[in-house]
Amino acid sequence: GNIYANESLFHARINPRTPAGRLPLARHEALAAAVKSTLTQALAAGGSSLRDFVHSDGSSGYFQQQYWVYGRAGLPCRSCGTPIRTLRQGQRSTFYCPACQK
Repeated sequence: GNIYANESLFHARINPRTPAGRLPLARHEALAAAVKSTLTQALAAGGSSLRDFVHSDGSSGYFQQQYWVYGRAGLPCRSCGTPIRTLRQGQRSTFYCPACQK
């Protein structure tokens, strides 16, 4: 879920440090649309394979090849070129673009 949360926040252009209660309705709607789109794309790609995970038929998921922010700390944003940053929230790593996600 953390992967898809990072990717969805990026596509909705929401900074991961923004409290949900401070987002206007339009941003909530943008996030809901981004979550649906991200999950649809992930399912179409067979999900995300991390380390040695494989599906029951032995195949791997390929969504990780489409990541915009997750696991890309220090690499340039695929949208604007700004280096992707990471922070810790609730014992989880969060990846985001400080320029695209305001």
